Amino acid sequence: MPSSARDNDEPKSYTAAWIAALLLIVAFVIGLLIYPPLYDAPKHEPSSFTLFIGRFHPIILHLPVGALGLLCLFELICSTRRGEEKYGEASLLILVVGAAGAVMVVMAGIMLSREGGYVGGNFTLHQTMGILGTVGVLLALVVRIVAMGRESMELLNAYRALYFISFGIMGLGAHFGGNISHGNKFLTEHAPAFIKGPMVGMEKWMLSFVEKPKAEPEPKPEPKAEPKAEPKAEPRTEPPTTPNTPPTPAPTPTAAPASGEKLVFQHVILPVLTAKCNKCHGEEKQKGDLRLDTLEWAMKGGKEGADKNIIPGKPDDSITIQSIVSPIDADEHMPPEGKDQLTPEEIALLKWWVQQGASGTQKVSDATFPAELKATVDGILKG
Repeated sequence: MPSSARDNDEPKSYTAAWIAALLLIVAFVIGLLIYPPLYDAPKHEPSSFTLFIGRFHPIILHLPVGALGLLCLFELICSTRRGEEKYGEASLLILVVGAAGAVMVVMAGIMLSREGGYVGGNFTLHQTMGILGTVGVLLALVVRIVAMGRESMELLNAYRALYFISFGIMGLGAHFGGNISHGNKFLTEHAPAFIKGPMVGMEKWMLSFVEKPKAEPEPKPEPKAEPKAEPKAEPRTEPPTTPNTPPTPAPTPTAAPASGEKLVFQHVILPVLTAKCNKCHGEEKQKGDLRLDTLEWAMKGGKEGADKNIIPGKPDDSITIQSIVSPIDADEHMPPEGKDQLTPEEIALLKWWVQQGASGTQKVSDATFPAELKATVDGILKG
């Protein structure tokens, strides 16, 4: 037999691939030991280095998504022996790149979570499924190298099953990460009804396993106006009662507000906060430990000036108002530059509400909105 034929029959060496796989596994394990995943608020202030690396998470996540998504196409081609012989090594290279990207993204995400404000079911699923998916991809990398060394199509098929499952888990985890940034309705809001129903149902089912009971802060009593002195009534002589005089009827109780009555905070102020603030200060994500999705949380404030976030009657002293009116290039300005900013009318509306006492029970029908804000209010109520 010619020497060239014997050379072709010799098994190929995948030493470089083994070194890359082992380095990635060791780096991932050490990284998790140094930065174990947190599911509650961090107890210690993170270092600047941790936050610097962590904020690359939304940037570098595109690397594994692109590489591992491309690998799905290559693995379909490699599902035949001829395709494997032609593109197997290319698939291995893409898998190494994708696995390296997944390790970096998970570690950067864990570092970013040290910043605080990441809680709730969406974050729990996002982090857990990202870690599990990465573990699966690393294991799939090892199985592929073994299968290629043995030239076993059966083992390669087992690898592909493991890889596709792991990639699916990572994809679901990415969806819950999108919920953190854009809200739970972002992906399903415009979906056709026959798709939207199952998607929302599946999402709620998954969240039900990890969500904790929602805690609400103790409501702060609204400031009470000083009682006005009542004019003294002139003494009146009542006629003597007789057995035939009917008793004086009891006063008619004030009618309770209609159940459909709209409230200023719930139906005018909260929609502005939901649209412009609550992606970072809502139920799933609380930057600076600040929530603005309920009146009680808004009044409680965050770690920056607790109980001074909204000061009834004092918009200029309220931290939220100070943040939205500060120059856009200032560090304290909110929303951050590049995010959807509040319009001048929305800012004026929030200031007016705080000036009026930041009430949670004031009815729209009883409120006297400034004339220049009536069009804005009407648009919010119709929206």
